[in-house]
Amino acid sequence: MDDIDTAILRSLIKNSRITISQMSKEIDVPDATISNRLKKLEADVIKRYTMIPDWQKIGLNITAIIIIQTESEKHESVKEELSKLDEVSEVYSVSGEYDILIKVWVPGIGELNKLINSKIRSVDGVEDLTEMIVMERVKEDMVPIIPGTE
Repeated sequence: MDDIDTAILRSLIKNSRITISQMSKEIDVPDATISNRLKKLEADVIKRYTMIPDWQKIGLNITAIIIIQTESEKHESVKEELSKLDEVSEVYSVSGEYDILIKVWVPGIGELNKLINSKIRSVDGVEDLTEMIVMERVKEDMVPIIPGTE
């Protein structure tokens, strides 16, 4: 990746709906160059394009972070099972006292309680968990700053 590729990615991070023509003007590179570079980035670097809704407006009022201890021999299967749950948006294998961190979205406290007790705790290999309800979203970006940005 060079400076042009990085500039294209920065531009897409700011606005994934930007046109090639707009990006060309912003970066000061010809349209054809942007188009060719974008195709290569989509093949190798860009995993997917997505959107971020206003979660409350679609009825997902509660966000929770749950840290989970697993039986070591069942760690892989626990990760896979948690990844299949619709309410789970992120699954991370982590170091420290806990083994897995997940982020979940639900309409309310009752649904969170049901998710934890009926689905998460029932996954074979889950030993213990601690849940934390998000009280305020201070910063919630989908991607970090790309090196070389201002």
